[in-house]
Parts: sequence; structure tokens; C-alpha cells
Amino acid sequence: MVFEPSRYQDQRTWKMTPAMIRARAPFFKKNLAGLALLVGVTGGIYVYTYRFLNKDNDFADVPIPPIDEKELAQLKKEYEQHKKDRKNQN
Repeated sequence: MVFEPSRYQDQRTWKMTPAMIRARAPFFKKNLAGLALLVGVTGGIYVYTYRFLNKDNDFADVPIPPIDEKELAQLKKEYEQHKKDRKNQN
């Protein structure tokens, strides 16, 4: 059977017995320190990566060409038509 009774667990509730709690007590602080270290390293890597990837300055040195009013009006009209077409397709 997969769940065979253990002498370190209460057979009715599967909770740890006082003997098991006493046996694990010396390792509790070290385990918490290890957990804190693992979480800290993982969180640090995540934050570093997130900040590194969010530096979006690849095209900061590329100037944006000026656009006249006629071209802007034409682009807006095309955009609105595209929105209407997509809305009608759904």
C-alpha cells in the first residue's frame, strides 16, 4: 500500500508525533535560512531580469520624422476603417 503507517505519524490524523517534532527541531532554523536564501536568490534573479528587459531604449537615438496634417488625417481615417472592419468580422 502506498500510505503505510509510520511510527512518526499519528495513524488516524497523519500528523507528526511529538517525537518527530523533537527530531526535526534542531534543523528548523537552518531549513528556514536555506529557504530564505533560495527565495532571495530566485527573487533577485527575477528582479534583475525584469529591470534589464524593461530598459526599452533601443530606438532612443532614432529621430521620429515630422508628419504633416494631411498624412495624419489619412492615417487616422485608415485606422478607423481598420477598426470598423475588425469589429464587423467579429
